[in-house]
Amino acid sequence: MRFTDRPKWKRTVLAVICLIGLLAVAGGSFAAYTSQAFQRGVARNRDNETVRFTSNYLQSCASNAAESSYATRIVSFGEDNKNSERLDVELDIYNYVYNYTDGNTNLISQRDITYDLTISFSGGGENGYSISTDAGTVSGSGTKFQVKDLTLTGRTARSHKFNIHFPVSDLDQVKITVTAVPRNLSVTNGQKLAAVISPCVGTATATFSSEGKFVYDTNANPTDYDGFNYEISISSGEATAVLEWNPDVLEIDQFFLSTNNLTPSSGITHSGWKQITMKMDQTKGEGDYLISFYKNTSTIPATWDEMNSNISFTATQITQ
Repeated sequence: MRFTDRPKWKRTVLAVICLIGLLAVAGGSFAAYTSQAFQRGVARNRDNETVRFTSNYLQSCASNAAESSYATRIVSFGEDNKNSERLDVELDIYNYVYNYTDGNTNLISQRDITYDLTISFSGGGENGYSISTDAGTVSGSGTKFQVKDLTLTGRTARSHKFNIHFPVSDLDQVKITVTAVPRNLSVTNGQKLAAVISPCVGTATATFSSEGKFVYDTNANPTDYDGFNYEISISSGEATAVLEWNPDVLEIDQFFLSTNNLTPSSGITHSGWKQITMKMDQTKGEGDYLISFYKNTSTIPATWDEMNSNISFTATQITQ
């Protein structure tokens, strides 16, 4: 019997079954497509994130940022260090998200980062300075030094270590300005690393400050991203830090929470928000954290000012 000879109700049932099958295949294909498209979007945005170029002291900023806007880092030394002739600051630069990359390869740069490091001294005795490193050749003398053409190869966690040496007589006086500028700024979305480091004895009075900010391409808008990087930092010493965010807009990275043994609670200063409280310690290299957030809504604020209104960071210095 031909299909056209079948009873009308049978032809109808077969047609419905075929239609359901086609819809199932199409639906599955569409779901797979949209899922893959979303994954590609996240991967694309993450691959361009600036946070994969980080440091234990330097902070990311726009490549054209003025020195007056660089982060200030206070490195404290004990009174017993005054008996030494020379002291040093250990500076590290990484190609991954500092503080919680272990076990998460997504937080390692997938691209090579080639950069030039510049270190200059001011305010001290203007002599007796030097830089040592196994990462490359140090050039310069007096108060300015450079290490050029350094490369952190991508896809594997790598770091460079530098020792900045200065006379003990320069404690509480010298300011060490450091910049690490990528040769291909597109790799870091137009960002460099920079800071002004001030070595001082523990009893010296230093102005404490803290900052929280989104790290992003200056030519991009929040709607261009599937995820966001928020950097929190303190200038010196130890502090109790509180980070709050609006869960209707942002979802915090669960890997960061589990790695640092943090559990969000209800926000105190913002009703309906979430918050975490943590200790930060600049003396142990734990004064800077880069935290990933993901959008938790289909409607994301159009400007960075609006994004900042959905997150808050404060830090209170711990004094002895």
